[in-house]
Parts: sequence; structure tokens; C-alpha cells
Amino acid sequence: MSFIRLWFTGYYNPAKMIEELRSKPAPLWGFYGQFLRAAMDSLLLYLPVALMGRVPPMPSNISALPTEQYYWHLIWLSPLVLAAGWLLQSAFIHLGLRLSGRRSDFDQILNIGGLSALVVGAFILVWDWAWISMGGLDQYALGFSHLAISLWGVAIGTVGLKRILGVPTWLGALLNLLTIPIALPFGIMFMRSPL
Repeated sequence: MSFIRLWFTGYYNPAKMIEELRSKPAPLWGFYGQFLRAAMDSLLLYLPVALMGRVPPMPSNISALPTEQYYWHLIWLSPLVLAAGWLLQSAFIHLGLRLSGRRSDFDQILNIGGLSALVVGAFILVWDWAWISMGGLDQYALGFSHLAISLWGVAIGTVGLKRILGVPTWLGALLNLLTIPIALPFGIMFMRSPL
């Protein structure tokens, strides 16, 4: 199955996506997934928002990056932040499995996380543009909706850990849920709502 087909399979049959992912080169396909997700955010969200002349609703936390041009900076900064989150979340799951005395394969965890990020991230991109086109509510409502959508990623990650590494469902779900507060500080610190 090709990479693109595998990605779209994640929307209608995530379990089949995971089964196919098992035989794909790890962590290469996870990297492709994370890279494509980051490129879409940069080029299909932050670039158009910057071209529209929007200013983020919250000021920049980095004094060298002025708020007025922050969306321009997110074009190159968001792939770095998303990659750091992907690596940290995968490392946390690997560490959690090792500390619980279970077998782990960091490359497979990176593959699962990268494809999960692509499936969910592409949906969030469409979701964000739907909010922008409807006038949206505010950045906080959009942020809470992102958290709710992230549960979809938790489900995909849980299925991946169970089917590829034999992790019990309860432990896979717990580890995947705990990755949300690991990535959240990066998002709060560096990313900005497109609203």
C-alpha cells in the first residue's frame, strides 16, 4: 500500500492503517507523516493567514519574534515545534513501556505517532479553515475543540501500540492520553490560533 493510500485509510479504517504500517519502514514513514503534517500547517494554514495580514490574538512569547509578524515566523517555526512534540511524545511512550517492564520499539512508536499526527492534523487543518470561514468563536473554543479531536489520535495510538507492540489497551490509552500534557506546553508557548 502506498503512503498516500495508507494515510487515507486512517480515516475510514484506522485498524487497517495500523496493520499495514507494521510492515512499513520505521521510523521513515512516521517521519514522512510528521513532515507532511507540518508542511500542511505551514503552507496551508500559517502562510495564508500571514498573507491575509492577520495578527495572532495572543502576543509572542519570544521577544525576537514580534507579534505583528508571528504568523510569518510560524511558517518555519511550526515544523520545528511539531517535530519536537512528536519526538518527545514518542520518547515518553517508549520510556513508559520500558519502565513498566514491557517490550518497546522506538522506531515503531515514531511510525505510529507520525501517521496518527498526519491523519488527525490534516483533519484539524480543514477544521480550522471551517472555523475561519464561519467567523469562528474564539481561540479558546478552537483550542478546546483541538483537544477533543486529539482523542482521535489517542485512539489511533492505542490501537497501534496494541497491534504492533502487544501493549494492553488500558496502558496504551493511558500513555497516549499522557502525551497530550507533554505536547500542550509547546503548543501554548510557540503556536498561535489562526483566529
